[in-house]
Amino acid sequence: MSRRVCTFAVAHTDISAQPFNNAARTVRILAPNNLSGNGLYIKFSNYYSSRPVWVGNATVALADRKGTILPGSMRPLTVFGDTSFALVPERDVYSDRISLAVKPGQTIVVSLYYPLSDKVSSGNFVSTFAMRSVKGDYCAETEFPKAKLLSSLSRTVLPWDITNAVTTLSEIVIEQDDNAPKPSVVAAFGDSIIQQGAWVTPFTQRLYHAYPGMVSVCNLGIGGNRLLYDSPSLVKGIYGHAGIERFRYDMLPIEGLTHAIFALGTNDIGLPGKDGAPESDLITLEQYQKAVEPLAEALHGRGVKVYAGKLLPREINHIYTAQREELRLAINAWLEECGLFDAVLDLGAPIAAGDEPGMKKEFSLPDGLHPNKLGGMAIAQNIDLRLFVPPTGGEGN
Repeated sequence: MSRRVCTFAVAHTDISAQPFNNAARTVRILAPNNLSGNGLYIKFSNYYSSRPVWVGNATVALADRKGTILPGSMRPLTVFGDTSFALVPERDVYSDRISLAVKPGQTIVVSLYYPLSDKVSSGNFVSTFAMRSVKGDYCAETEFPKAKLLSSLSRTVLPWDITNAVTTLSEIVIEQDDNAPKPSVVAAFGDSIIQQGAWVTPFTQRLYHAYPGMVSVCNLGIGGNRLLYDSPSLVKGIYGHAGIERFRYDMLPIEGLTHAIFALGTNDIGLPGKDGAPESDLITLEQYQKAVEPLAEALHGRGVKVYAGKLLPREINHIYTAQREELRLAINAWLEECGLFDAVLDLGAPIAAGDEPGMKKEFSLPDGLHPNKLGGMAIAQNIDLRLFVPPTGGEGN
């Protein structure tokens, strides 16, 4: 007997408004892996498209920590027996089983060639995981010609180039022997503060070091995402559907899910009044409570431990006023006191500027909203890894 557990996942949104285009190019996704298994499945999503997307070729391989593909590890990736396949609109599909033994510390490399000129619009712009080639099919190549483009947004909001994107791939699932110890599968659900990986990436690295082979982390962040409202029409669909909706298809179906970190709400406070979001979208404490309670209850009903992440401090400005800062503090106080969660993570404590609103300058990107890499490391180091002990136990630190 065997079981399936998720080792890597990203949340999809409509990325058609972003400045990259993967048409007629190969996208290579390098997914860090901390699990053992004897087979793989790749889950694809074309949820945010009104037309089919054609994948002209696809492969899976293993790589070392530097991204160098391991000799003899490359396998064809097929759907219904073919390495060329169509992904129909608004649907998810799994690949055929890929016979490939995987070990902790190996990187799983998925290469997808999109031969048509149409822009691929369903994906996530967390380019920490993706490389984009010059035009052509390089799925079977160990050396990857990387397109070098730089968006101005990456200089202010994100610490990397967002012209790369994870497109169509949504999950990598490991097949394990049912007699092997069950791992922890952790999903972090939130907005760009999750998505950018500033704290999620070093947190993941700490977990993988503490529990080798026994935990995986899935980053389900979407920049601009809100709990109650969809992406404003002015920015098309880039901010995704409301958290209370996408929770059903981004979080709940994660295979083997054992732990959830919920950290969503920053944009419900800070976005109204800009990017086409009306002031009337400003959330109230009561609305926040009513929206979060059923999400936590649904996860608990599946035996998942649920941890709330307090909303991070941010700079006061003409949109994010002192009154909105009071609302952030009220939400954080409720998270701490409501008793709804198995634990509350005070993510902002190690980077807060003390009595002044916002983060310490050395921990913040220029926008005053997102932690930089140093801030992310401070957050990650402050999380108690013992909260994520695999079902078989372990020490952690």
